[in-house]
Amino acid sequence: MRVNRVEIDGRIASHQGLRHTPAGMPSFQLQFLHASMQYEAGRERKVECEIEALAFGEVAANLARQSPESNLTLIGFLERKGMRSSIPILHVTEFKIIKE
Repeated sequence: MRVNRVEIDGRIASHQGLRHTPAGMPSFQLQFLHASMQYEAGRERKVECEIEALAFGEVAANLARQSPESNLTLIGFLERKGMRSSIPILHVTEFKIIKE
């Protein structure tokens, strides 16, 4: 098995609300904002990005209850956005609330 694991901190920028698949499974699609300082080639650099993420099932229902101001760690894997797209989307399999 090859490694495909992503763990990223940030907050929810926007979302489409809790929805359900045709089979009735909860789904939650969101835009996630990340900002941090990272080291690259011996230097510190400011990193900011917005990524698209998607969760299903119980994780989706619980993630939908979080306020946009909440600091979260999303954990999951990358998959292409659709059958005809090579753009990646983060599939969230778990999340943690960051208490600061």
